[in-house]
Amino acid sequence: MEKQKKLLLTTDKSLIYYEVTGQGEPLFLLHGNGGSGKYFENQVPEFSRYFTVYTIDSRGHGRSTNRSNTLSFALMADDLYSIMKQENIQQVDIVGFSDGANLAMVFTKKYPALVRRLVLNAGNTKVQGVRFFARIVTFVEYACLRLLSLVSQKAKQQVPIVSLMIKDIGVTDFDLTHFSQKTLVIVGKYDIIKRAHSISLAKKIPHATFALIPKQGHSFAKKEPQLFNHEILTFLKEK
Repeated sequence: MEKQKKLLLTTDKSLIYYEVTGQGEPLFLLHGNGGSGKYFENQVPEFSRYFTVYTIDSRGHGRSTNRSNTLSFALMADDLYSIMKQENIQQVDIVGFSDGANLAMVFTKKYPALVRRLVLNAGNTKVQGVRFFARIVTFVEYACLRLLSLVSQKAKQQVPIVSLMIKDIGVTDFDLTHFSQKTLVIVGKYDIIKRAHSISLAKKIPHATFALIPKQGHSFAKKEPQLFNHEILTFLKEK
């Protein structure tokens, strides 16, 4: 199926890269920290049979630039809003993975009327929602990048990206109780996100269901794409 490669020019002159494939209702795919839209290469062919799929490289990630002095989920949420305006989209379904799920939650809090359905794969509103060992690895990575950034431009560019993982995302439990969208919280049994945290998200969001996938870890969309695609499409195609 034909793929359109597009750019959004933001007010601060950043360029946000995204690709559009398929036809039907709009569907945003949001990747994880340090990744790009390529993460969903095994999802786009299947999803685009039913939806117009927008595969977005978040600000500062992949082929997107960041001219701002900071990087935050709120800023990236504004980029999504601008893409919707540029594409004349009134309402969108969102599938977010990891930090992409976190971005989806921030976007839903900020622009609730623009979101129809949510799929949150391995998202966390709080740093404490991540397993201890994974948190330690992230903090060590962040500290090393801060040191390297004194001599390396590449490391300097990575600091704000990794910094997204060392603080809460700005969506409270109270905020979640006001989400009106039909939501799927889906996580692998061996994910780095604590199972209790994922269950908590599903309990607090009024119209959410929870799916625990056996034998899978954090990136099961890449490792078991057929299983992931089946679970997501079953949810999105429900009337």
